[in-house]
Amino acid sequence: MKYILNIGLSNTNYSKVVEQINNARNYYFDDYHINESTSTYNDNIEPTIVLKFESNVHFSSMIKLIKQWCKTLQQDCIAIKMLDSDNKEFSALVYSDDYNGTTQNFNNDFFIN
Repeated sequence: MKYILNIGLSNTNYSKVVEQINNARNYYFDDYHINESTSTYNDNIEPTIVLKFESNVHFSSMIKLIKQWCKTLQQDCIAIKMLDSDNKEFSALVYSDDYNGTTQNFNNDFFIN
């Protein structure tokens, strides 16, 4: 499955995100592509990491990893887009288990491919 993640940098820094990505490398995925862009969350413009990779790990394990990243990187949520082998797309905001606020639906207008 192909994954694209948008990870905001308002509450964390670039090097901490890269550290988490590298810790997951070789178990959850092998190679990845990363770049920095700008996105909007809760009407605030923030620098954002766009992470792309492919993985054969079960979807539920990937969601657990992303939830852990939310907690470690102090993120309310991380936006993800997944494409299966038939190019069927699934998108979501994956929230930290510790988040108690109002959740939002995924909005492709704010997602950076």
